[in-house]
Amino acid sequence: MKRSLFLMFITCLFVLIGCSNEPSKKVLRYQENNEIIGKERDEIIGEYSDTIYESIDRSNSKATEMMIGPIKGTGEDITPPEGRYTITSVPASDGFPQSGRVLVYDEDGVLLIDELIDYSFGVGSVTVNLNGTHTVHVDGLDEVLFTPVTTQISNELSAGIWEVGQDIEPGDYYVYAASDFAFGDLHIFEEGESPKVFEFLNTSPESKIELQLKEGQKLRVSGLSLLHFEPKS
Repeated sequence: MKRSLFLMFITCLFVLIGCSNEPSKKVLRYQENNEIIGKERDEIIGEYSDTIYESIDRSNSKATEMMIGPIKGTGEDITPPEGRYTITSVPASDGFPQSGRVLVYDEDGVLLIDELIDYSFGVGSVTVNLNGTHTVHVDGLDEVLFTPVTTQISNELSAGIWEVGQDIEPGDYYVYAASDFAFGDLHIFEEGESPKVFEFLNTSPESKIELQLKEGQKLRVSGLSLLHFEPKS
């Protein structure tokens, strides 16, 4: 609903440009680089857990692979051991993929991640650091698999939370959606700064945005199965 309202808002602003020689700052930022600012950005980001700024032990010495299920209709809460995990759904007994939500909360009940797991209209997995006190709530899925993941530098990031310098090199990039279904955001978190939101609505490389990534920033890919980061030459 928030996204639909924003699209209506930005469409109205584009119409108003025709009646004015001075488009607003919001329109200019969106036209230039698909960046959403102001109260619309704040509504998309919402209240978020400060644990997004944490860095955990990437050796995964405490992490363990887990299969959770069958999950009851009201959902299930899991608190996995500390580690970096990819969370995926397991196909149902009839062979068809499941559709449901994965939400991660900190120990104070503040939301860190909310993703739709759906291979047609959502994402296939979500990757996240869990500090041992995070609660993962799963609903709508029969079973989910928690798989510890090895840290490696990559220029392609899937849904979840990533750290510049750990998962992707700092630098200047062109960024575009590389998944079949593209309708989501990239959120950039930096301590002491307001989060930034960049929107992706299609997979065309011509729709790429430009970013400078700094060491230690956290990137949250939401609603997108894959983002490609092309270094600027």
